[in-house]
Amino acid sequence: MAVLRPALYVLLVASAFLTFWAGGDIAGFTLPDWVRGAAPAVFLLFVAVFAVYRFALVRARKYPAMTALFQVGLSALIWVLLLPSTRQKIVPRHIIDDVPALFSSADPRVRALAAEVAGYRPDGVKYVEGLIERLNDADARVRERARSSLQRLAGLDAAPGEEGKPAVEKWRALARQRGWVQ
Repeated sequence: MAVLRPALYVLLVASAFLTFWAGGDIAGFTLPDWVRGAAPAVFLLFVAVFAVYRFALVRARKYPAMTALFQVGLSALIWVLLLPSTRQKIVPRHIIDDVPALFSSADPRVRALAAEVAGYRPDGVKYVEGLIERLNDADARVRERARSSLQRLAGLDAAPGEEGKPAVEKWRALARQRGWVQ
């Protein structure tokens, strides 16, 4: 029992150190990717030793069973949160916007998907110019999705039944009229 207490402290400190260091860089030095797996592994070892220690205290009637169960359960939950698959860096949407880059992809499926996504974005009007350009795309799926997104954003079809340059002109006129493009 006397050996478990210092081992717990060492494991907890090591796990915390690895977790914080794996989350970013310290003093300009970034640890290798394997550290992201090492932090949860060390914490899992801590949880195992902690559970043995707490249940040994419960068995010796020196610690309440419900408190021990709660603490071990909470430790297991924290371990799940440390797993690399549950940790994500949250980046504000206004910083990274891939839709304009995807409009010019070599793959027509990617361009079609980008055109569709643009129509569902709350700030979709900022993609109107790119969507209008996609009306001249070589792939019919891209043109169809761009038209559909423009209709969704505008609430109407500015060029019903028209394709190519006439459709582009009418959509540009509507976009200028609504102040979406210059």
